[in-house]
Amino acid sequence: MRLLAAFLRDERASMAVMFAGALILGAIACAFAIDEGSLYYERRVMQSGADLAALQAARDPSNATSIARGALIEAGLITGIETGLNDPLSPRSMMVEAGQYVADASQPAAQRFKPGLTPYNAVRVRYRQRGGLYFARLWSEPPMMSVEAVATTTPEVAFSVGSRLLSLKDGVANALLNGLLGTNINIAAASYNALLNARVSAFSFLDALASELNITAGTYADVLRAKADHGVIARALAATLNGTEKTAMQTIAAAAGHNGKVEIGKLFDLGRYANLALGTGETGVFTKVSALEMLSVSAALSDGTHQVALNAGISVPGLVGANVKLAVGEPPQGGSWYAIGPAGTIVRTAQVRLKVNVKMSLDILNLGLVASVLSLLGIQHVFDVDVPIYVEVANAEAQAVAATCPVGNATSGTATIAVRPGAARIVLGEVSDAAMANFGAFPAVGEARLINVLGVLTATGSAHVQVAQMQPKLVTFSSAEIAAGTIKSVSTTTIAQSLMTSLLSTLTLDVKVLGLLGGLLSNVLAATGLTNLLSPLGAALDPVLSGLLSTLGVKVGEADVRVYGVRCAPPVLVG
Repeated sequence: MRLLAAFLRDERASMAVMFAGALILGAIACAFAIDEGSLYYERRVMQSGADLAALQAARDPSNATSIARGALIEAGLITGIETGLNDPLSPRSMMVEAGQYVADASQPAAQRFKPGLTPYNAVRVRYRQRGGLYFARLWSEPPMMSVEAVATTTPEVAFSVGSRLLSLKDGVANALLNGLLGTNINIAAASYNALLNARVSAFSFLDALASELNITAGTYADVLRAKADHGVIARALAATLNGTEKTAMQTIAAAAGHNGKVEIGKLFDLGRYANLALGTGETGVFTKVSALEMLSVSAALSDGTHQVALNAGISVPGLVGANVKLAVGEPPQGGSWYAIGPAGTIVRTAQVRLKVNVKMSLDILNLGLVASVLSLLGIQHVFDVDVPIYVEVANAEAQAVAATCPVGNATSGTATIAVRPGAARIVLGEVSDAAMANFGAFPAVGEARLINVLGVLTATGSAHVQVAQMQPKLVTFSSAEIAAGTIKSVSTTTIAQSLMTSLLSTLTLDVKVLGLLGGLLSNVLAATGLTNLLSPLGAALDPVLSGLLSTLGVKVGEADVRVYGVRCAPPVLVG
């Protein structure tokens, strides 16, 4: 006891004892720090490899597994001959999932990636492996570490709706362009077709237009907010063309009248590209559009109430004359003819109103008893029938709903467009020019004065066909179809193939004989003779009206969609 007490009172070499104890504790702490730092560094290497794998695989989600594996080999995390990576119990495992990422802030971040949901726009890579321990493995198992990366890319679609290239037929196309542009020129067939085939970059056109408008600095958004008349637009187009096309467009530019200006933003919706500085826009195939198509669309949208009177120039047996008036309204706010953007981008057509007044000469000799009765009243066997037709086509709409990025040697990806043709109505009746120009209201339609023979026999009538608006129909464009410039049409109904036949099948007649309404004779005429007399008008007028609509680029219950290209921004990490 005495020795122990003496030892405890002895303070010599106390620092050496304390140092020895501290050294042991420090060595243990250093061992923990080294292992912890090693695990942290190893995890960072794993995360970088997973990030790289996800970014590379997002460019081609259909081959995500092989691309991600190659990226992990490049990062040194796995070897080229390693197997069993799909086994979660193996020392190393890799899971690659292609799916769809939706940047919806209302959803938790972990739920924004939907594995397996098509079309793919994102890839998730999960990688697991055991960490390395230097000291702690003497008393502990190395921990299993896992990392995860989600990368997505945003396909952008360049597309348009409602545009139908005009065909040079019966001189109507020239008359339409002259009416819309305020010109009085005759574009020869060769020049016309050259303009149809001429393709210009939307951004090159906007650069030239900026120069014409003296916008020397800024972005494309500044040009989209500007307005220009058709002469300025034609000069800008001519600046981007060569040869015959340039000469033809310069001729149009020199003759274009000042019949209204168009806001350039009603032609183009450039999405994020609108913020690019002038002169830096895309000039490849992705944005190539028809020069004449662009000019004609801009002319139609110039002022919302512009009407064009056309001489139909149609030759049909029994046709005495035909007059046509076309009015084009502005598209809804937020709608444009051509757009570039991701899923959700919308393009819309303008509302179109068409008034056709047709006069046909008909023979009543084959009406038997009715013909005899009419002859007794002094009515000649040949007389004219006036048929006023009013056609109204509402705005068609197309929305990009999905797209995939180009892969391999493809110049474009694929796109899926939801198309909703505009509702339409075809009416047999009278509509005033003022009512046609008022796009803020449905025009009042008066009864059609079909027949007036010397005041002895008069007939008024009305007919109406409604083409109901359908639910959107999904249309898919392959890479090959986009490269070929394929135009796809979506139809509400087949009524467009028999417009007048369908319309006259709903005809109701009011007949007056010697100024009297009703009576046995007028009832007989209305129920048999005149109805039978007017029925053949359907077959005769169907090609007339359908041909006019086709040439004018108007389709009842149909919408045309074209995709110019699909491009993808570089992939980004989102999780």
